[in-house]
Amino acid sequence: MRSTWIKRILNTSIPSTQGGHIQSSLIITKDSSLSYRLIALLVCLFAFTNLNAQKLDSITPIRDNIGDLNEAAIRKGDFPGAIRLPSTDVSLAIGGFIKAVALYDTRYNVKNEILLPGTFAPENIYKGQTYMGAKTSRLYFDGRSTIKNIQMRGYIEMNFRGESGFSLRHAYLQLSNKKGQKLLMGQYWSLVMDLLAIPEGLVEPTISGLPFIRQGQIRFSTPISKTLALSVSMEDPGNSDLKGVNMTPLNKYPHFIGSLSIDPSSIFHFSIMGMVRPMSFADLTDDSQNLATGYLSNATIIINPNDANKLTLSGLYGSGASNYLLGADSNTGYFDGIRTELQNQHGGFGAYRHEWNEKFRSNFAYGMFVGDEIPNNPNPHIKSSTFAFINTFYRVNKYVNIGVEWIYSAKENFNGGKFNNNRFQFGIQLF
Repeated sequence: MRSTWIKRILNTSIPSTQGGHIQSSLIITKDSSLSYRLIALLVCLFAFTNLNAQKLDSITPIRDNIGDLNEAAIRKGDFPGAIRLPSTDVSLAIGGFIKAVALYDTRYNVKNEILLPGTFAPENIYKGQTYMGAKTSRLYFDGRSTIKNIQMRGYIEMNFRGESGFSLRHAYLQLSNKKGQKLLMGQYWSLVMDLLAIPEGLVEPTISGLPFIRQGQIRFSTPISKTLALSVSMEDPGNSDLKGVNMTPLNKYPHFIGSLSIDPSSIFHFSIMGMVRPMSFADLTDDSQNLATGYLSNATIIINPNDANKLTLSGLYGSGASNYLLGADSNTGYFDGIRTELQNQHGGFGAYRHEWNEKFRSNFAYGMFVGDEIPNNPNPHIKSSTFAFINTFYRVNKYVNIGVEWIYSAKENFNGGKFNNNRFQFGIQLF
């Protein structure tokens, strides 16, 4: 007669940067294979090994804080430290979070936890939907070492929105020195974004009028003084938003971005970003190469009068920058066989965050995007979009947040078409 399963406890002791050890227990059966044991250990590491938090900065936070409901716990150092790999000087953290979301859309039909009003079209704005899932959960690996006063960091982060189940979110290498200078290479948020300005959303705050894109890049950042910092980057030229007849976009020249951030005190933060976007394409009628140059400028002010309140105001103006802008569509310009016209674009948003007490906090935001008509483009293309949300979060403890959110989003096209949607959603994030 087959014996009953014998349960035993695998006790794992993980060093904490705050002193002592963190003890965890996993139930493993007698018949468990090695793979199950490895999975159990991975779960243990996932839950308890995030890097020791430092002061959050706008270059590379401890983990990606966009869409992270437990960002405050990371910033304050409440998560324990990384583990040291045996016989090496490398520290490794395995972390992330699990976020489950349930939502109802009044008109939108695409089963996507990310809401983008710029993609609204007759085929996906129809009768609404109910959706439940956890695709915005994340997993990351963070390795660090130091050689001759140079700190090295390798970071890779995934979520679960890809067709294969995984989607690459970030992957980069970073070198930094004691002067605060940093060299980053890989895929990360574009420098045209001010990460401190992005409001807190239940999933991700895809508000119209906000620069929002992850790009392959080479970036150098340096402090100029105690209150002023400069960053410059060359970024991957994804030019798929340039359309036309008898043409094909070329990714020949990188995009160039510069950023200045000013922090005169703990109350105020200012930033100015500028981008030059050389977009080349081939005219298939004569195999000639053509160039259209877009640009984007972005300015932001943040006011933090105290720990309970945060006010953000941001505005942008540009031409031919659709791929970088939330609320825009995929028509940044059009070549009709003779001339190329780029869309002039502007927009912005305002956001307010309030901490009611230690448990409750709320966010209010409104943003808009406006694009000029592209004269020689006969196809429907965006005229404007709006995005507004209100949410409230309940902090169960430093590892668990529960939130509710209402989003209103709308889009209007040139050449016809108005679309709108209301989304009501509930979510919970663990770790």
